[in-house]
Amino acid sequence: MMQLHGWQSECLNLWSQNGYRGIVNAVTGSGKTVLALAAIQHLHMVSDRELRVKIVVPQTFLASQWKDELKHRLGAKTWEVGLYCGKRKDIGRRYMIYVINSARYSLARHILNDISGGCSVLLIADECHHYGSAENNRIFDFYKAIDKNAPYYSLGLSATPEIANFNVISTPLGREIYCYDLGRALTDRIISRFVLFSINLRFSSDERAEYQELSENLKRCLAALKKAYPELTGMPSGLFFAQLQRLAALDNDYSSTAQTALMLMYKRRTLCHMATERPLGAISIVKALPMHSRIILFCERIQAAEQLYSNLQDQYPGAVGLYHSQMADNARRDMLERYKYGELRLLICCKALDEGLDIPSTDAGIIVSSSMSARQRVQRLGRMLRHSKEIKRIYYLYIGESSEDSELVHGLGTLENHIPIVTLRYVCGAFIHSEFEKLRNNVLEYVSGRRQNTMMLEVIDRNIDLALLRGDFLLSEPACRANLLTCHSVTQRNYWTSVLYIIHARLGKL
Repeated sequence: MMQLHGWQSECLNLWSQNGYRGIVNAVTGSGKTVLALAAIQHLHMVSDRELRVKIVVPQTFLASQWKDELKHRLGAKTWEVGLYCGKRKDIGRRYMIYVINSARYSLARHILNDISGGCSVLLIADECHHYGSAENNRIFDFYKAIDKNAPYYSLGLSATPEIANFNVISTPLGREIYCYDLGRALTDRIISRFVLFSINLRFSSDERAEYQELSENLKRCLAALKKAYPELTGMPSGLFFAQLQRLAALDNDYSSTAQTALMLMYKRRTLCHMATERPLGAISIVKALPMHSRIILFCERIQAAEQLYSNLQDQYPGAVGLYHSQMADNARRDMLERYKYGELRLLICCKALDEGLDIPSTDAGIIVSSSMSARQRVQRLGRMLRHSKEIKRIYYLYIGESSEDSELVHGLGTLENHIPIVTLRYVCGAFIHSEFEKLRNNVLEYVSGRRQNTMMLEVIDRNIDLALLRGDFLLSEPACRANLLTCHSVTQRNYWTSVLYIIHARLGKL
């Protein structure tokens, strides 16, 4: 039997009690794949028929990862594992892994054939929130044709399975049976500790004027729509957007108003994603972090990612990689390999890296721009929060003058009880924290009173800036002193001495 975390054992018991059906809502990095493999192992032991396992994934690289896991953890033989994607169409294998684009018109038929042939079937829907669309939910067409007592079992996996038409996936997969959120994963030390920096950026004057004009026009459109459709008032944002799309597709007096509202919303988001201060703030963070730090930078738009890549490549030639959906598959694989083995120190990516891919030895993540989707926010966090002894750093950049959320994990639980959150403003190339400025002044006043020369004061002042942006000012005094003992250069010693000063100021010891 596989070694499981407590939450996985508890979840597996609930899945068993629910007739071996259900959806599991667990934060990325907590071990959903291992849970699913344990479910397969359990069914092999209790099923009185031959078990056929069907695994559906949204992207090709996930199929390869599942194949490796089946062989490594379950001991599956190569000939027992089949792939159904692209030009490769294996059939009749004990374990079949389907990519959704190839599964739409085949999976339902394959499941029905296996059940009619006397086998039991376990359907594992990885990242199941993808399968609610009209095209993708064709994989569930078999469900209407099978008897309620048929030997069919299911397990849906997702970091946030909530979608507007949840019943489309919950009917064939089962209800949500378990939720394991970021807070619990941190408490259980399943994922790494981290410091979250929430950084308030500003529009340029031209961007601000354009945003205000778009907002006023949008407000008028939405007022007209809410007057005609009162149910829109107070509707959750995801459902509200889905309803706008539905109204825009209708042929009535308000469809053009809904279309205009969607267009205005898109333009506002684009303005936020492409704001001038985003790349400036991201580059300032990269410069402040230690030169050995391995950093992933997330962008929402490919254009923004390419611009940031160009800027960073000029400053760190040969150390920066780019990864997005418009690149060829082999180019993307090459970038990931080079990052994995340390040839690249910085990796800039878009949504293509959101789900399912393991990213090794990453010290910091900079979310340069973010979708309004809580699902993508969690996925992006999860890429860097695999368990390790080091404290990770997550930087979330947002435009404070816009409707953008000021909290990266808004609506995902109160993380304040689990992690330190540092709120900063980015002003004229500097990161500002009002309370921290008081500590800085205390340190500089204390040090100048000890007749330190002006040059040393400047060094301490610069180091205090770095300590703020790296989060080292939050360390305990013993941890800071331990770092002092391992310094190999004067620069390092000066830095950790400065950090010790700021820690003493925080603790009221100056």
